[in-house]
Amino acid sequence: MQDNDIIVGLGGHIDHGKTTLIKALNGFDGDSLKEEKQRGITLDLSFSSLQLPSRNVAFIDVPGHEKLLKNMIAGAFGIDVFLLVIAANEGIMPQSLEHMKVANLLGIQTCICVITKIDKLNSPKEELPLLQAQIKALFQSCDMTLHSIIALSLHPEAENAKQIQELKMCLDSVPKMPKTDYGMFVYYIDRSFHIKGAGCVVSGSVLSGSCALNDKLYVYQANKEVLIKGIQIHDRPAAVATPSHRVAFNLSQINHTELQRGYLLAPKGYLRGFDSIDVGVFGEIKHNMIYQCYLGTQKFNAKVQLLDDIPISSHSFGKAPLKLATLKCDIAVFGIFSQHFILRSDDGNICGGVILNPIIDPIKKHTKIALLQALAQKDFQNAFTQLTQIHKKGFGLISSTQRFALSHEQSKAIATNIESIFFDQSSLTLYPLSQIQTLANLILCIFEKNKSALLSASSISLRYKYASPALAQKALDELLKEGLIRYKNGLYLSKLNTIKDINTFVQDTLYTTLSKQHFAPLAPYNIYEELDIDKQTGDNALKALSLAKKVVRLNHNLFITSNALTQMVHLMRGLIAKHGYVDVSTLREETHLSRKYLIGYLEYLDRFEDIACIENKRTLKYKRT
Repeated sequence: MQDNDIIVGLGGHIDHGKTTLIKALNGFDGDSLKEEKQRGITLDLSFSSLQLPSRNVAFIDVPGHEKLLKNMIAGAFGIDVFLLVIAANEGIMPQSLEHMKVANLLGIQTCICVITKIDKLNSPKEELPLLQAQIKALFQSCDMTLHSIIALSLHPEAENAKQIQELKMCLDSVPKMPKTDYGMFVYYIDRSFHIKGAGCVVSGSVLSGSCALNDKLYVYQANKEVLIKGIQIHDRPAAVATPSHRVAFNLSQINHTELQRGYLLAPKGYLRGFDSIDVGVFGEIKHNMIYQCYLGTQKFNAKVQLLDDIPISSHSFGKAPLKLATLKCDIAVFGIFSQHFILRSDDGNICGGVILNPIIDPIKKHTKIALLQALAQKDFQNAFTQLTQIHKKGFGLISSTQRFALSHEQSKAIATNIESIFFDQSSLTLYPLSQIQTLANLILCIFEKNKSALLSASSISLRYKYASPALAQKALDELLKEGLIRYKNGLYLSKLNTIKDINTFVQDTLYTTLSKQHFAPLAPYNIYEELDIDKQTGDNALKALSLAKKVVRLNHNLFITSNALTQMVHLMRGLIAKHGYVDVSTLREETHLSRKYLIGYLEYLDRFEDIACIENKRTLKYKRT
């Protein structure tokens, strides 16, 4: 298995010789898959491969019949080179043009054209150059490059060995254009079936990234995690699956009946599904019309809502101008930025496009158009800036793989160079600069209400969930720089704060608060927020109070003063003396406390040697003397 390997997709009109050509190249007869027929697999696509001196070539042979165009589209995703087959005696036919259009819309960059049935020409020397000229003319207006034209006859009696060898040499040397790296493993299922002794098996083409044996992947449409038990590439076991290969996976933790064509395998947590996606569309498109949309090997219905009638130029996605639109889909779509798709209307018209915004933001139309224009040019600095203004409380780059097809490192490099934003690299969050002042004003409000407040960046972040610790620190630094607050022992204080010993003050304040709350003390983080005390400082104070045995920790978030706990134990023993036991119900009737407190106190009672717990009731093991 080499990085130089390619997937070649065959296209062309029905009966122009695609399957016969494959057989001449590698002996594979796509119409005689007896084993797969027994499995009940619909033979709408056939797959085979050819080992050449410098690479392996995987072939996807698709139907040429116009009624099976949807199967051709499914097979075209993931191919590196388009092989267009045209019969010399019929020339360029409707499906020839349609298949070529689909390949071009999907962003396939290279085409090899094979002219078959030249033995059926009356005058090959005159007719063949004319056909070759017509074929070359087809490629002048599209983004796909015509690499070569090879003419031959596939008639059993024809002497075609030289031409077949020429085609093999062409396939072996055709440049492999770089695929889009989505920053993760991406694989669409085109078949799923059961093999006795192995279980669930799926086949498809790897579009991006790699995965290995025993890796875990996520089937997004099925909402299930699966384990890769086996990998097979070109009928041979493999340890790793990479792009430009036809790959079969043996999956565990799922049944083949739960899977279907179009389901997406990728690492868990990378993608979110939306029933609307913002796109750029190539070609004529009608507003509010429902189209069949093909993405990967998945098919669904989508209503097109045009955002702007004026097409925009996008050199990032080819020569053709783009019309900006939103697709309202009948399923949740797990799209990725720059993915190509095909749209087909009920009357057979075809157009296509690219996903520009796979994660929908609730924004106004004019704002969305400006954002999509930047994304269409892959002007990510501009897009980041706009999204930061849209998400004023923080725009997270954690989703940059899906949203921009960028790794976190690539996103960080772009964000670092934007001067008009504050970038928190640790949390991968962008904020408008105005948010620093907004947060600073909120901090000053805290000090105005409570001159004894003891704050830190982490306590500010806990209070205002949208604010990362780095943003909070920046706001505190600005206030300190302006002389509006002061800094002592790692904490930020009001200018009016007169506390001399912070540790003693915090311990006394916490003890007084817990004493007032008696049997129903708040959780520490609630107390810290109420008193405007930094969490770490508060935790240290509670630890000191516990060591001094002034406070007892019953569980993770329940601290009670020793005096109150002694009273509670006395109360529970009194209930045992009265009823013969104490449980949640009897203790609730007496105290009117919530269950979280009742359980804590009863479990504390279990620490005494004379107490037994029988069926959730606490009783005395023996009478105390």
